[in-house]
Amino acid sequence: MLSAFDPEDTIAATASPPGAGLRGLVRLSGPAAWRIALGGFKPENPGPPRRSPQVVAGVYRLPGLRPPLPASVALWPGPRTYTGQELAEIHAPGSPPLLALLLGHCLDRGARHAQPGEFTLRAFLSGRIDLTRAEAVLGVIDARNQGQLDAALEQLAGGLSTPITALRDRLLDLLAHLEANLDFVDEADVDPLARAELADELDDGAKTLDLLAGRLGSRDRSAGHPRVVLAGPPNAGKSRLFNALMRGEHAIVSARAGTTRDYLNGLCDCDGLVVELVDTAGVETPDDAVTAQAQKLRADETDRADLVLLCASADLDEPIATIQADDDRLLRVWNKSDLGSPPGDGDWLATSAAAGDGIAALRSAVARAIRGQHREGDLATTTSARCRDSLIQAAAALRDASATILDGGGDELVALDLRLGLDELGKVTGAIVTDDVLDRIFRRFCIGK
Repeated sequence: MLSAFDPEDTIAATASPPGAGLRGLVRLSGPAAWRIALGGFKPENPGPPRRSPQVVAGVYRLPGLRPPLPASVALWPGPRTYTGQELAEIHAPGSPPLLALLLGHCLDRGARHAQPGEFTLRAFLSGRIDLTRAEAVLGVIDARNQGQLDAALEQLAGGLSTPITALRDRLLDLLAHLEANLDFVDEADVDPLARAELADELDDGAKTLDLLAGRLGSRDRSAGHPRVVLAGPPNAGKSRLFNALMRGEHAIVSARAGTTRDYLNGLCDCDGLVVELVDTAGVETPDDAVTAQAQKLRADETDRADLVLLCASADLDEPIATIQADDDRLLRVWNKSDLGSPPGDGDWLATSAAAGDGIAALRSAVARAIRGQHREGDLATTTSARCRDSLIQAAAALRDASATILDGGGDELVALDLRLGLDELGKVTGAIVTDDVLDRIFRRFCIGK
């Protein structure tokens, strides 16, 4: 993309969704955006447009179109626009042939067809947004549920870039002070920093970066819906509970223990949070190859789970299964509660899949547990994949700088670690970025964004 990028080009693209609609729009950005958009346009109130944001109503008279086309043109003068350039949008009836005709008219008048993501790329290169906000635009477009949309909007509003930029600015100040001490060590007007306070400040900065890296999570964890896995002994009612949560007959239900050998999965709405629900084989000691494979699949699914529903049943005499999972990703479910009360030695959610009791409460508990992990609020997936390692490396550099200070190391060594941390933070915000990284990010956009 960057090899063909010329900011002096005026670009144009259809920016409304494919297909017919009530309204559609063609977007233009660049030095000639206004001139091209207003070509062939007859405003209701003739006169030169003001150099201020405005919407002009009128009609287009275009070759190949016999009747005038009612439309309005929105105009924004640069540089205080999304792209940092002169910007125009043509709003017209959302007929694909009409929009194609308008776009062709713009291209005939000198515009170049925009590449995928080129409008947002121009916003980044002009300094209007940083790279995390550019990725958040894609996150808004690709959001598949309310949680992903909220996360992308938070990132677009600066939820990631604001704390990183503030920390980066502070580190630049500290680095400048340290380098002043090195350059003017004999000057009385350059006060040495309180080294213990500096070490504490760097440790606090590292903790901030750890929290941000934790929110980003890994790409695999962020790429889809939260995974909620049903686990427990055979015949604990997991499959019936799976069907109740899914509101349908998806799993085979039988009085015979061990009916589930593979695993079933499906998307389940839990109080507005969409999760991937997984039903696994019962926890048991394998006695043949088939059972061994079922236990391996169950263990794999449990390890990958964002939340495990550990199921026990009132009609089973077997001890409650042990599942290796952190407390924050484990919910204990006492199924078949119509046959007996849960034990008093733990926090159990009582349910009866057969009677429908406790199912709504369980859905709510699942949603609370996932949201408590900030899983629904994970930030945009491309940002997670790109930035998490840089945040971890930056945090390590700040801790190294703090340790150097406490060990009595020289300011030149501390400055070296600060530079390393600043470089990693620059990769996150886009202050330091390669063409390959930009290509990988912006080619995922659709045309017109």
